[in-house]
Amino acid sequence: MNASKPELKKEKVISPIWLLPILAVLLGAWLLFKAWSEAGVKINIEFDSAKGITAGQTQLFYQGLDIGVVKTVELTPKLDGVIVVAEVKREAEQLLKEDSQFWLVTPKASITEISGLDALVSGNYIELNPGKGKSADRFVALNEPPNIIRGNGLNVRLTSSDLGSLNIGSPVYFKKITVGEVQRYQLNDQHQVEFDIQIKPQFAHLVKIDTRFWNVSGFEADISLDGMQISSESLASVISGGVSFDSPLQSAKADKGQNFTLYNNLKDSQRGKAIQITMQQQHGLVADRSRLIYRGAVIGFVNDIQNTGSHDHFLAKALVEPKYEDLFNDTTQLVLIRPEIGLNGVKNLGALIGAKQIEVIAEQGELQTEFTLTTSPKPPLGSKAISFTSDNVKGLSTNSPIVYSGLTIGRLTEINLVDRSFELTAFINPEYSKLLTQGSRFYNQSPLALEADLNGISVESSGLSGFISSPIILMPGHSNKQSSQTQYALHQNKQAALLSKSKVEKPLTLRLNTQYLGSLAEGAPVLFRRVPVGEVEHYTLLKDGSIDLRLNIHGNYRHLVTDNSRFWHASGLEIKASFEGLSVNSESLKSLVMGGISFDHFEDLAKESVRTIHKSKEDATKRHLAIQLSTSDSHGLYKNMPIKYKGQQIGKVTGLSFNDDLSTLQADAELDFPYYRNFARGGSLYWQETASISLSEVKNLDTLVKGDFINALPGKGKPAQQFSLQKQPPNTDTKALHIWLSSSHFGSLKVGSPVLYKQYPVGYVDDAQLAMDGSKIMARLNINSAYRHLVRENSVFWNASGVDVKLGLGGANIRLDSMETLLTGGIAFATPDEEPLAKPAKDQDKFDLQAIYDEKWLQWSPSIEP
Repeated sequence: MNASKPELKKEKVISPIWLLPILAVLLGAWLLFKAWSEAGVKINIEFDSAKGITAGQTQLFYQGLDIGVVKTVELTPKLDGVIVVAEVKREAEQLLKEDSQFWLVTPKASITEISGLDALVSGNYIELNPGKGKSADRFVALNEPPNIIRGNGLNVRLTSSDLGSLNIGSPVYFKKITVGEVQRYQLNDQHQVEFDIQIKPQFAHLVKIDTRFWNVSGFEADISLDGMQISSESLASVISGGVSFDSPLQSAKADKGQNFTLYNNLKDSQRGKAIQITMQQQHGLVADRSRLIYRGAVIGFVNDIQNTGSHDHFLAKALVEPKYEDLFNDTTQLVLIRPEIGLNGVKNLGALIGAKQIEVIAEQGELQTEFTLTTSPKPPLGSKAISFTSDNVKGLSTNSPIVYSGLTIGRLTEINLVDRSFELTAFINPEYSKLLTQGSRFYNQSPLALEADLNGISVESSGLSGFISSPIILMPGHSNKQSSQTQYALHQNKQAALLSKSKVEKPLTLRLNTQYLGSLAEGAPVLFRRVPVGEVEHYTLLKDGSIDLRLNIHGNYRHLVTDNSRFWHASGLEIKASFEGLSVNSESLKSLVMGGISFDHFEDLAKESVRTIHKSKEDATKRHLAIQLSTSDSHGLYKNMPIKYKGQQIGKVTGLSFNDDLSTLQADAELDFPYYRNFARGGSLYWQETASISLSEVKNLDTLVKGDFINALPGKGKPAQQFSLQKQPPNTDTKALHIWLSSSHFGSLKVGSPVLYKQYPVGYVDDAQLAMDGSKIMARLNINSAYRHLVRENSVFWNASGVDVKLGLGGANIRLDSMETLLTGGIAFATPDEEPLAKPAKDQDKFDLQAIYDEKWLQWSPSIEP
């Protein structure tokens, strides 16, 4: 057996050495492709100027994406511009078409436009807007950014007579919400301005086939007597302009590219909700000038006013901005705006002179288009209705405010005349109804109330607004409990309201008797403290010659008439003239013409058996006590001489008469209430005060003009009515020392002459009389209790009257105690300085009055303790 040998075969393979060239070829191809793709596309862009363009820095952008950079900047062959060589990234090559647009973006800020602010950070850059057609690598740059429409919204065209302040990027509004913008504008063949606007996709359904567009650029100013009204759609529209529009709800949607007219304003567009306003008179409304105002904002205007053929029926048509159309429903009130003038300023002046305006007051309700114009608003829901009765409505009108502490809390809504009296209806706002408490009262505040008398001038004013429409003032009651009362009396002024009761009551009829009619007439006022509270209803002459009067007191004032009331004539002027001055008094201007009756109540006076009208208030309140004053000296006394206490008059002399033997004068006098309780008693003192002029004193100088008066001091004894009238003031020093001096003659001494110790007055001569045998003059001295201890049993007294002159070889010695003793006389005394001192003098002790003094007496100067 033969063994076979294996057959060996060699396999053919590529040598690994070939891998290197293959990899090199692939790498080279990849690097070639990478270099080609990264190298970009070179393009040339021709610019008018290279200002703001820098090689290697200025970039090219498309919709915010960096697509290239400027490589070089060269001059054009004709030197009329520059050629910018830029390299565009390869992936953006498809944007380079024949009609592609390039422009330089730089920061720009003006009133109408702010753009390119990103260039402040990154520097100027070139923007690309791609075109269509064949590819290209040479372009001419634009000097301004092109009008470009981008986005997927609804594009429509607006036509206007001029550009206004609109610009590219100006907003488009729907009910003040930005829903789009202006993207392009241009002139058409008819020289009109065409605007291409784009509405955002989510708002595209708002544009209908009959939508109205109007310009809201800047602000709209209306200057008239009403003031200056400035309105704008938004701050953006003031700066860059804007367009607003509205659309009917039921209309079909607009087509893309549809043409619309752009109106100058809302009024010209005649777009808005149409309403009709009926009124009895035109009220000063003016078409295209009168506006509808809601909470201070103008929401529409009156565009037409027609007379329907009747003189008392007018029809006004108005347009309301669509965004406010829901305000016009079955709850809406249209109220004529009235002027308001006050110290805080002037409001609605145009309502006084210029075109009237209409205020819109609305709540939620069913929509409607027909309304009635009123002059005052309906009471707010929940307000409290009240009514007033008054005889006078001067200064009041419908819509007059009801005021509490300067705050308007309600309004007057209606004024009616019923049986010569006025009935007024009003309301109080719900939040203020709690101010109507038990005892609340109201009064009509006049624009200017002036009261003047000798005590001064009182002025009360309701402010400038009161000259147009006087306010009604609320005075709350003293109780905090709310009142259910709805009917009130309206008083003429604050004082009348204070005197009145809040509850309306029936009038009070009074019958009074008088002996004197004066200037009284039917209708003459009855006054209580100058407040009219009634009137004279009728008067009749009785058989006995007296006059019977019937008075009507208004119900709210009937409580002022009491059993203690007194009535008196208040007609004309009451003039009192005396030495003390001139007094002029009048109750009221009406009483000057028609006469009048005044009354008041006096608790200290008893009830009259027959009510009487007295001639004057003084007669009505007369309450005096008669006394008699007797004197032997009638000098200076006169009728009506006043009796005073500490300067206050407490009575007067009513008559003078002598007794049967003519030795005593009786002065009949009367003391006023309540002074007679203290001055008609035992111990009361009366003396006559007259002017006294001396070197040491000037007393009662006013009596030289007014005349003497009687002074009085009260007593504490039993009641008395007979008194002595003294000529000198009584000595009220009960502990004074009374001693007597006797002298052969009195010299210049008299009652009242001073008593001097060391030339200091310590008393006076209070009485002097002739001795029964006629041999001596007796003078009584009154030494003040504080100095009585200076008088001792051995004291000596001498006449200090006149001047003592002694002549000798040594010359002349002249002595004068005082200038007063020179004129009126006087007595001096001294006490020896012996030890021990003599006993003190006692009342009624007697001393001799020395005619001359001894020099040694003047040397005495003892120390005498009290």
